Amino acid sequence: MRQLAFSFLFCVAITGTASAQKGTSIYDTHQLKKGIYKDFKEFRANAPSQTGTLVVKEKTPAAQVYLLAAPSELHIVDSAGQEHKVKKYWGYSDGSNIYIKDNGLNKLEEIGYYCLYQIRAITSVTPNRGTEGIIFSNTPPPTTNRKVLNIVTGDIYDLTFYNLRKYILPQDTALLREFYQDRQNKEKLVYYIRKFNQRNTPAF
Repeated sequence: MRQLAFSFLFCVAITGTASAQKGTSIYDTHQLKKGIYKDFKEFRANAPSQTGTLVVKEKTPAAQVYLLAAPSELHIVDSAGQEHKVKKYWGYSDGSNIYIKDNGLNKLEEIGYYCLYQIRAITSVTPNRGTEGIIFSNTPPPTTNRKVLNIVTGDIYDLTFYNLRKYILPQDTALLREFYQDRQNKEKLVYYIRKFNQRNTPAF
């Protein structure tokens, strides 16, 4: 009888531990923790190692083009109220959204097996009679500038027809077959990433 009771308590303890662990990763959490991720592992674990008041500084279009500066950079405010530029980090969360450092700070549009985001860019046009100089545009970049982050490995791919066909969809043969049969697949790259996320759960 004692052995049976001990076994029951042991099973309860295991179940309790598993329940406590569930929901702690960035994939299945219901509450993003605010702070700076120093690396991909901190992001995936929803465990930023640096916290404090964060400030995002936006660069002017001229600085981005002529100085090859990133569109934005992250600063942190210390206890004395002084701002300091954060140099080495992977990304950060403000508690509501996640931003990855990749040519500036870019918001993750979707958290899934493949996290989706879009690179913000300043485009320039060669001077001609109509423009009278360089034209800067703050409009969103084309779809080819979207990227995806593999939440298991940390690998980042440009969201292109080739990468989707070669590296991503082969993990789901039924979806890959649907992709090949779709005559409009080149215009539906985001659709197939989201469908892949709906059909596949990452394991890590």
